[in-house]
Amino acid sequence: MKKTRWLIVAVFAIIVTVGLLLVIQPLYWSKVYAGVVIDGIPIGGKSREEVTQLVELWRQEQRNRKVRTYYGDKEFWFDAASIGYDIDVEATVEEAWNFGHYGSWVKRLTSIHSAAKAGHDISLHIIYDEAKLTGIIDQWCEVIDRPPRNAAISLLSGRVVPQEEGRKLDVELVKKQILEAIRNPDCCLPLSVTPLYPEMSQANLEQNGLKIIWASFTTHFDSSNTTRSANIELSANKINGHILYPGQTFSFNEVVGPREKNRGFKEALEIVDGEYVPGIGGGVCQVSSTLYNAVLLANLDVVERTNHSKPLGYVGIGRDATVYYDTLDLKFVNNTDAPIMVLAETRDNTLTVGIAGTRTIAEQVELMSVDRRVIPPNVIKTPDKGLAIGETKVEKAGAPGFEVTTIRVVRSAGREIKREVLAKDSYLAEDTVIKIGVRNKKRSR
Repeated sequence: MKKTRWLIVAVFAIIVTVGLLLVIQPLYWSKVYAGVVIDGIPIGGKSREEVTQLVELWRQEQRNRKVRTYYGDKEFWFDAASIGYDIDVEATVEEAWNFGHYGSWVKRLTSIHSAAKAGHDISLHIIYDEAKLTGIIDQWCEVIDRPPRNAAISLLSGRVVPQEEGRKLDVELVKKQILEAIRNPDCCLPLSVTPLYPEMSQANLEQNGLKIIWASFTTHFDSSNTTRSANIELSANKINGHILYPGQTFSFNEVVGPREKNRGFKEALEIVDGEYVPGIGGGVCQVSSTLYNAVLLANLDVVERTNHSKPLGYVGIGRDATVYYDTLDLKFVNNTDAPIMVLAETRDNTLTVGIAGTRTIAEQVELMSVDRRVIPPNVIKTPDKGLAIGETKVEKAGAPGFEVTTIRVVRSAGREIKREVLAKDSYLAEDTVIKIGVRNKKRSR
């Protein structure tokens, strides 16, 4: 009887031991566990060395991969090496190998059995230069992006110009798609573009009646200066069709945006500290100055404006408005009880900017310059050994400066109802520089 009992105990102990060994046996598996995949590729059952070789192979293939992307008929090629794309082999293999091999035995067993049933995907550890990737996509944005355009009245023809839908490359989504495409040897990636819809359609324009021109102003520019002309046209297009509702403030810098090469602006001369120097967006101030005059003539309230440091050729003193992104702005308010629209057009060598409303205004506006004072230039004389005593040479011709007060007079039915001082502006004189001879003249024998 005792032998039978001990036999049963022994058999039970063996069964328990075998069962326990079967349960914990996977804990001592010397390969990657079943169900583990890297980037969708199964690696279960492979040794650490085999996984390392596989990931290293992918690294060599992907580092030199070229991806074709496109939008419509526009095609772009992307080189993975151009963004320093690489795979951290060690980190990727380490994560794959560590799965199920570390932690408490309960946690390990749970992970092992879960992976065997449902799988466990590990992403490649990717290394790349975020700034370089962004820079490449920004170049694509220059070609693809287009702001929506409201339906508007043409200042030059008087006809309604239909609205246009805009588009914008989805930069963050495209970044993810590019990194995924690099891992696909046969990928041809359509770029993701978000449509941008105009605020004002032709039907809405007809319904709202934003077709009555309150005021307009025209300036001229040198169309042979192609870069400056391009900046004028670009910024005019950006403000054209902009709607301002009652009480809203128009900011030139907000509407036109940063003057940067990747936004289409070009290098041209601009005034900095009283001197003409090359700068991105030179010529934009002609648009802000032309707009300023249209705003004044439309009897709208200007809340921010700064004059240039020197007189300009395209507009009179006291009538200019300089802008510099994030520093100097032109702002005005729609102080009426109905929407208004900013209009701007270029044709040949002319820029015309206007303000349109929904009804005819009865007031007449006149702008006048008063208390004008001329500031003569200083004369600076510098000695020059190359000139004989008594000889002079004008090295730089100066120009006078000015002080001027600009006022606005508003009349209704011929009767003056308002007179206000808009600004008191100063423009620096430019010094005249004259070289004075200091060399003794040779005596004739």
